[in-house]
Amino acid sequence: MLKSLSLSVPALLIVGGLAFAADESSLATTNHWLISDLYKAPVYDMNNNKIGQVDNLILGSDGQIKTAVIGVGGFLGVGSKDVAVPFGELKVAPQDGKEELTVDRTKDQLKQAPA
Repeated sequence: MLKSLSLSVPALLIVGGLAFAADESSLATTNHWLISDLYKAPVYDMNNNKIGQVDNLILGSDGQIKTAVIGVGGFLGVGSKDVAVPFGELKVAPQDGKEELTVDRTKDQLKQAPA
């Protein structure tokens, strides 16, 4: 049982990584993003204001990431609201020598969106 579990986890990570890499419409400025890079990553608006963080990713039945769940508002995660954003709307923008996730929405727009 333990042996099959230890073999299953790397296989799922590889398949998940391949499914993510296959979606070329999103995060196109880089070729190498890991799911662990996205999970809990801060998300900024187009003016480089932090609007939240990626709290979850939703896969479609085809194995592609379809939706990013972004937590907005609150303080240290308490009182935040989870908002679904189509994954294709997330972009990568260079900022201070590193790449950051951005979305073309404001924090207020996301706060007003349905949970």
